[in-house]
Amino acid sequence: MRGVILAAGPGEELKPLTETIPKPMIRIMDKPLIQFAIDRLLFSGIKEICIVINKDDSSIKRYIDMADIPAEITYRVQEDAGIEGAIKAVSDLFTEEDQFILTHSDIVSNNKLVTRTLNAADNSGAEMAVAVALQSEIQDFGQVTLDSNGFVDQVIPTNEIQSSHYVVAGTFLLTGKIFNYLSQGFAFNECFNRFIADGGQVAGGIWNETWIDVGRPWDILRATTYVLSKLEASHISSKAKVGPNVEIIGPVVIAEGAEVLNGTILKGPVYIGKNAFIGNNSLIRDHSAIYEDAKIGMGVEVRSSIIMNTASIARLSYVGASIVGEHATMHSGSITINTNTPPSPISTVVQGMEVVVPLDKYGAVIGPHAHIGVHSSLRPGTVIDKEVIIQPHQMVSGWVAE
Repeated sequence: MRGVILAAGPGEELKPLTETIPKPMIRIMDKPLIQFAIDRLLFSGIKEICIVINKDDSSIKRYIDMADIPAEITYRVQEDAGIEGAIKAVSDLFTEEDQFILTHSDIVSNNKLVTRTLNAADNSGAEMAVAVALQSEIQDFGQVTLDSNGFVDQVIPTNEIQSSHYVVAGTFLLTGKIFNYLSQGFAFNECFNRFIADGGQVAGGIWNETWIDVGRPWDILRATTYVLSKLEASHISSKAKVGPNVEIIGPVVIAEGAEVLNGTILKGPVYIGKNAFIGNNSLIRDHSAIYEDAKIGMGVEVRSSIIMNTASIARLSYVGASIVGEHATMHSGSITINTNTPPSPISTVVQGMEVVVPLDKYGAVIGPHAHIGVHSSLRPGTVIDKEVIIQPHQMVSGWVAE
């Protein structure tokens, strides 16, 4: 059986982080999102994989070429818009009777998600299957109703919210018949309804474990917390430098070339990437990830945050529940504030729309190559666009445009 990974999405809701990184190459610790999709397929024994990419994206191919992936990997370029266009891009690979697994590249979950979907079809005798999960944010996903035998009754579009809390979990067992419905102009979700109306059966593979669709910046934080929570023991490279007075509490990963200076506390689970630098007397804690070549100055606290490649956090700064993009700099004494006073829901801006963040604590998203001036403060939900320069001693909120 062949697997198909959809990896051509623009990641508009993840901007400004995706201004310089394609969405499938956003990393969760040491792996890009595309690798999570590949791992799910490999776990189920699928060794032929086709990745649907954007015509302007060469980074995925570069990554695959450098990675040691035990599979035959081919590519198709998405020409038409939407998920329908992405699926049509692989239509030449399958006959009407061929089965294949389709999975999105922006899902983080246990590797058994694909296996559960396959088993749902095998156990029921259905030709197709849809992975479904319980999800509170039902407005973001297509919904599914199931009958008493576990077959899909109906797939409901995202704009028609109903009482069912089962949502499409981004993984499908399909047959080539799906292309017949797509060619008639039906939306992807509606294809299942047409297939069922024509006498076909679609099994619901119920997924009761954690499943994260990385669609918005806070989902990157959630996915990082999920992956780090799986750490059971520390992994410290023999090529890392850890000062004699560094205190390590709980599981941590310190990659080769990383340097952690004296007096620092690492309160795991925490990830320190290759060649990262942590200065004296800093505190890195509570599901934080410091990526490759990032630099953390003296006396900095990083809590529940992601510091991306080559970003810098200067001395005596505080980063809480935030994401600092590639090559961005927070200068001395700058802070991100991650709760409202008095306590209230945190709002942010996504694609020009104000939305409520489904987290109790949420700081800022700082775009690539941005600079936050000394002793500046970012209010909860602040988004700093790429290359923006915030002058010293500022209190900033909302979306600050390039």
